[in-house]
Amino acid sequence: MTTAADAPTTATPGTARKILILRRENIGDLILTTPFIRALRAHYPTARIEALVNSYNAPVLARNRDVDRVHTYTKGKHAGGWLANLWARLSYVCMLLALRRARFDDVILAEPTYTPRNIRIAGFVLAGRAGCRIVGFEDDDGQCAGLDVVASKAQMEGLHTAEIIMRLGVAYGIPTDATPPTQLSADTSKLTTLNARATSAPLVVALHLSARKPSQQWSVESFVALAIELVARHHVAVKLFWSPGDKDDPLHPGDDAKAAAVLGALQKQAANFPVSAAPTESLESLIAQLAEVDMVICADGGAMHVAAALGKPIVALFGDSPAERWRPWGVPYRLLQPESKSVADLTPTQVADAFHQLLAGMSAIPPTTQPPTTSPPAYPRAGSTTSA
Repeated sequence: MTTAADAPTTATPGTARKILILRRENIGDLILTTPFIRALRAHYPTARIEALVNSYNAPVLARNRDVDRVHTYTKGKHAGGWLANLWARLSYVCMLLALRRARFDDVILAEPTYTPRNIRIAGFVLAGRAGCRIVGFEDDDGQCAGLDVVASKAQMEGLHTAEIIMRLGVAYGIPTDATPPTQLSADTSKLTTLNARATSAPLVVALHLSARKPSQQWSVESFVALAIELVARHHVAVKLFWSPGDKDDPLHPGDDAKAAAVLGALQKQAANFPVSAAPTESLESLIAQLAEVDMVICADGGAMHVAAALGKPIVALFGDSPAERWRPWGVPYRLLQPESKSVADLTPTQVADAFHQLLAGMSAIPPTTQPPTTSPPAYPRAGSTTSA
């Protein structure tokens, strides 16, 4: 076992290796792994780099030129019905057997936690062959059994998740003092004329209505008031994004009712109020449609990380999640997090002011209103922040 302190590089840069990256969590988790994947590819341009992900987050790596192949499995809870669940499990076993036959040199557990289940999967894939390595993070208590190269979890205060994942570079001699931006490639070829950008407004601003955690959710009235203020102050066009479906769906709760209420209220303002709808049935649709907007206002979550990976400036609304760990990475942003750690306590004017500050900082336009005085957080990395 080697550690961050004494790990030698087992191959010089450019030497071909066969590497499997394991990242099976949510959309944002995989997006925040793309800076490490980019650095790994730059360090080993001739390596064979493959990834094992789930069907939920797999579109993140579609068209990613740093990855040679993506292996995808379906989680049981996403399969739908007992027969589909059984088929998903059988398919997963068959995929693991195929990966074992592929004879990888390394399996990288690209999550900042110590997970024995993933270590067992990596061990099965590598089949105990000499010279093969499992690369991953130690546990909070220092436990690292089953890992061949250990990334340290010491002194992580103030670090972003993308920076933490870069510590896996210890296995390859990759510098960890500079973390690239996240990246996504959008396929907009399937967008209809209605959904594609079709407006004479100088800016199209995405308002994402959906948030899974209660502390990240904002009211219909707040979204309506914000949209009206943005249009009045900046003459933008507003595009509403949300996860379609019923809010009581146990597997995929949606916000159709909320979106209908916001759209209805805005359309009552004027027959030609500049608002359009963008329900996103899939992650591919979310990526494609966010690629068509100019700026994004949303709660912390997968959509925020998608927007950042597409290079969109963001006003991020944070509830009870740690902002220093999950803030937008690599793009201009303003971050609002009330002391209550509940997005519901943010006012539309606070969000509109943050949008104005972000826009002014990007285009050097003189502010037309005086924003509220705030104290910046102690983590001014990769963008600007504002606390509410």
